Amino acid sequence: MSASVEIRRASAADVDALVPLYRAAYRTTADLGYPTGMTDVEREYVKSWFDGDEPSAEFVAERDGDIVGSVRVLETEAHPFAERLAVAPDEQGAGIGARLFERAEAYARDQGYDRLQLGTYSGHPFLIDFYESRGYEQYTVWENDDADHDYVGYQKQL
Repeated sequence: MSASVEIRRASAADVDALVPLYRAAYRTTADLGYPTGMTDVEREYVKSWFDGDEPSAEFVAERDGDIVGSVRVLETEAHPFAERLAVAPDEQGAGIGARLFERAEAYARDQGYDRLQLGTYSGHPFLIDFYESRGYEQYTVWENDDADHDYVGYQKQL
């Protein structure tokens, strides 16, 4: 890996790079048996994030002009909700997810929020460890009768 990774706000100009990133990154989740539509995500869906219908902030990790990671922070509830964390498969394990979450947490704090929330599937073999190692604690479980795994809510005080 040559150049360092830059974390920056995403824009609508990044949509065409985000679609293949999400498809590749979420293939791991699908291969592990967790349901996700992100392996077939459409350009229109990602583009809608930038159309202003939902208050949100999107961040990308960029190396050598290529987007290698992304995270989204929704601001539709009392506390912001981080979602759609994705790191390119060949970049996983390099700390990019941690850097993206540092930026998402800083953004939430700068906006005056006192916590950041997120969700993941129960029993996920690496995301639960990742979130808990960053100080996130479980605050709820949303039962999922349509899948083998429930959805677990985590939050971190900022």
